[in-house]
Amino acid sequence: MKRAFLKTGWLLGSAVLAMLLTASAYAAVPGIVSTGGSNGTFDISAEAAYIVQPDGASIYSWGYGCAGSTANFAPTVGNVTFPNALCTTMQIPGPTMVVTAGTTFHVTLHNNLPAAAGNTSILFPGFQVSTSGGVAGLLTQEAAHGGIVTYNVTVPADAGGTHSYYSGTQGDLQVEMGLYGAIVIIPSATPSACMSGLAAKNILAEQNWGEHDYRLAKAAWNHPKACYDREYMFQFSEMDPAIHHAAEMQVRAKTGCTAGAVGCSLNIPTEPYHPAYFLVNGRSMPDLMDPEYAPEYPHQPYNANPHMHAGEQVLVRVVGTGRWQHPFHEHANHVRILGRDGNIIVSQTNPTQDLAGPVLFTTSTVPGQTADGIFYFTGRGLNWDMYGHHPGSNDPNATVFCTADGNGYNTGDPTAINYFEWCQDHNKPLEV
Repeated sequence: MKRAFLKTGWLLGSAVLAMLLTASAYAAVPGIVSTGGSNGTFDISAEAAYIVQPDGASIYSWGYGCAGSTANFAPTVGNVTFPNALCTTMQIPGPTMVVTAGTTFHVTLHNNLPAAAGNTSILFPGFQVSTSGGVAGLLTQEAAHGGIVTYNVTVPADAGGTHSYYSGTQGDLQVEMGLYGAIVIIPSATPSACMSGLAAKNILAEQNWGEHDYRLAKAAWNHPKACYDREYMFQFSEMDPAIHHAAEMQVRAKTGCTAGAVGCSLNIPTEPYHPAYFLVNGRSMPDLMDPEYAPEYPHQPYNANPHMHAGEQVLVRVVGTGRWQHPFHEHANHVRILGRDGNIIVSQTNPTQDLAGPVLFTTSTVPGQTADGIFYFTGRGLNWDMYGHHPGSNDPNATVFCTADGNGYNTGDPTAINYFEWCQDHNKPLEV
């Protein structure tokens, strides 16, 4: 399965179309924030449920969800958050945890998996972690069946970007079954560069189009070159239904057994590996185009349907999960990589002002690795007017003006219908 923004034409193709529209869209990464403030707790449960696929299949899976009936959702604007946001049961991927740099947050994991699944746990790569409760495991402290373990995760003051989390117990099985998710670090300070100039104009344009500023932050790191206007996350994974079916059958056969007792464990071969479903944020195409928290996907709340307007800096958060690489090609422009695994890539000669990440035609998605990059599309070089405002059409805005700034773009009026048009292609019909 090819991916483009995603490569199949289905994401950046739709994203380019979305730039021509003014329909309101949520332009942020949905997730949860801890109870009790930035140094608070995430109450997480590992449990089983079925997820759906576009071919009608219902796949037995495991995932992380919010333990209890309440959760604090992000992002919010005033009292407005994503409609129908929920987290009361397991989901794939697990809830995106939104935390602040320079804090320590606590994750209490409840093991509500079937007894035959045995212990489970969470790894937080790249962070300093201490634990309380639970039982000793190979890689970290684990929660026994019906038990809990708490992870105390320290976030450095200069942290930012996107991180992954996933099971550290029987990873070949438990990660495949769906026990993985992402963490977004909000910088502790906002660079002044993100509050003025083009960044401020783009937000003004969004307000004119009736859109809320749903960003989790104004910058991915506390760095003047890490500003952004919109953000989207793409967690890539795959699924071998044979493994899931084998887990379902063995769990049913061992119902009522005592966890840890002889015969109360799973013996599921995870090789050879033959994935049949390729997921972005837990959904397959075309389901991933449906809204976030759509009721028809109770265990797959996150979509992967980016929208943007010309000239906006779009922060692309890429998380590689599963076993395979999924080269991620973003149509219409390259992506400037800001950082990998939550580490910003800066210039050695001027680290406080200049970035040094590569400009990539295809973003590699290595299992377990994350990448943050800026995607910037303007329509320059298309050699046709992407707004379609050319004389001779029935468009009432056919005579709209395009006044080029010093860089050749129409940036004078953020409320103009062709804001940020590349003026050299103005009035060029697509047919030409």
